[in-house]
Amino acid sequence: MKVKRYLWPWLVASELVLGGCRDRFFDNPFDPGAGEAVFEVVRTIPTPARDPRGLAWDGATLWNADGATNELLSLNPLSGALVRSLPSPAEDTRGVAYDGRDLWVGGAGTVFLHRLNLLNGEVLKSLNLQRGVFTALAWAEGSLWAADAQSNDILSIDPETGEVTGSFPNPGTRADGLAFDGQGFWLADSSTLSIYRLDSGGNVLRVFLSPGQAPRGLAFDGTHLWNADGGGKIYQLSRPQ
Repeated sequence: MKVKRYLWPWLVASELVLGGCRDRFFDNPFDPGAGEAVFEVVRTIPTPARDPRGLAWDGATLWNADGATNELLSLNPLSGALVRSLPSPAEDTRGVAYDGRDLWVGGAGTVFLHRLNLLNGEVLKSLNLQRGVFTALAWAEGSLWAADAQSNDILSIDPETGEVTGSFPNPGTRADGLAFDGQGFWLADSSTLSIYRLDSGGNVLRVFLSPGQAPRGLAFDGTHLWNADGGGKIYQLSRPQ
């Protein structure tokens, strides 16, 4: 089928905006006042996960939960190469977090959150929260935080007792990724292709367009934000100030 001549400028412009820029920069379509404040995609690496979900940084490698195999994959942050893998004890694993020593995992098919030995995958502790559908986890200032799809809240959980000590509402419709950067939270919502920047109380500071078509797991490495996308890529992102 031939394309009419007058459509070519529009097609070229669309490709430059949607194709050429999508893997490099993304800005905030919901905030015209954002100006030149943009995220830059510093690096894009592939993930061997067939259904990439939660993401965590352990100081050396990225841990990506694979929903297809229910495994936790330790990945080289420079190449995405598989370093090693651990089976997840959670059903339908969605969230993974690192507390400075061990991994925490949770899933949509269980009310338990599990703490695992980072080296051998041994379950060190299991917290029974009685209710909830957990889709994302983060560790922040001594507490475990879990996105609960059942209540659409982000819960603060005592890692020793499993007691819910606080919460704030999810600003979107679903929470697929959660990370804490020392000052506030980042939350990924694949239903709106958005990444939210929140303060420590859960108040929305900014909303950004995700770099991929299915933003899921989030992790913070001390400098950069990482976003695992359902399309099989993990993006290393600079943070706007």
